[in-house]
Amino acid sequence: MKYINRHANKIELIVEVFFLVILFLLGYWLDYKYAASLFWQYYVFMDVLALILLLPVYLPSRRKQELWLFIGFNLSLFALYFVALSPVKPFTQFYLDIKHGMTIPEVQSRLNQRFPKGGRFYQPQGDFMGGNDDVWENIGPVVYNQHLNYILDPNNGDYNAEVVNIYFKNGKVVKVEYSGD
Repeated sequence: MKYINRHANKIELIVEVFFLVILFLLGYWLDYKYAASLFWQYYVFMDVLALILLLPVYLPSRRKQELWLFIGFNLSLFALYFVALSPVKPFTQFYLDIKHGMTIPEVQSRLNQRFPKGGRFYQPQGDFMGGNDDVWENIGPVVYNQHLNYILDPNNGDYNAEVVNIYFKNGKVVKVEYSGD
C-alpha cells in the first residue's frame, strides 16, 4: 500500500496517457472513416471526452501535467486536419468546395485540386447526364437540366457508396448532395 501511495501520481499519469491514446485512436478512426476532422463538432466531442477523463484528476491536485496532456492531445487531433488518411477527406473537401453558381469547368477544377492526376488517391470519375435544354427535371424545389455524378471509387467496396451529385441549371450549380457510406 505504501508503494501505491508513493507512486499514485505516476500511476494516474500512466492511466491518463493510456486512455488519451485510446481516445486519439478513436479520433484517428473517425477521421479515416468519415473525415471528421473537417468539422468543428468533432473537436468539441473529443475535447469533452478528454475533459471527462482529465478533470477529476486535475481539479483536486491542480497539477500542470494534466494541462500539458490536454494541450498535447488537442495538438495531435488538430494535426489530423492536415493529413488525408483516406480518399474520403479530399472527397469531402471537394464537396465542401462546390458553391452555388459555379460552372462545370470550375467544379472539375476543384476536383483536380483535391485529386491531382498521378496523386496518392485515384481521381473520382464523373458521369455527366443531361445537357438537353428541352428536358427539365424537378428535385423538390430545384429544377435542373444537367446532372454531374461523382463516385469516389467504384472499384473499391469501401468507397463505392461515397457519391457527390451536382445539379446544374443552364450550366450553373443549383444544388449539391453528398451521399456518404
